[in-house]
Amino acid sequence: MARRMRNAVLTLGAILALGCSDPAMDSPLSSARKSPEALAEAALEALAMRDEAALAELMITKDEYESLLWPLLPDREHMPFEFVWSLTGPGSRKARRNVLSEFGGLPLELVRVDLGPEVERYERFTLYREARMTVRRDDTGEEGLLPLMDVLVEMGGGWKFMNFRDDL
Repeated sequence: MARRMRNAVLTLGAILALGCSDPAMDSPLSSARKSPEALAEAALEALAMRDEAALAELMITKDEYESLLWPLLPDREHMPFEFVWSLTGPGSRKARRNVLSEFGGLPLELVRVDLGPEVERYERFTLYREARMTVRRDDTGEEGLLPLMDVLVEMGGGWKFMNFRDDL
């Protein structure tokens, strides 16, 4: 009984912690965050909890990509959406699993988010193609790039991962 109660308290704590990552309420993107830093913090919370589903929620869904982004991207004139998603979806799932395997449960703290120089502005959204996240291990003080962040999308004040890096 005590074990069940402890697990319930831990689960509730995780839900509350993940819910406090500055959601962007006015964005058309589901589970978007108010800033790139809030997005990075939410990703670190998901990693700390080893929660692949929470991490996946921070990435553009197939429907969001197809209905909100794809109609404005120049690639639509050269290749079908399903082909692009067939690369993005599986690569990002692999990246999530790799990062969770290597960094899941580690005490990581966000140092900074660098959006990088490659910015693409479209009518309703902006892509940051070279975004990087620097983190620090709380236990050792060691700093480095977390190999997760790649392309970020900002739309209507909300931030999400367009994809996750799959080149660990």
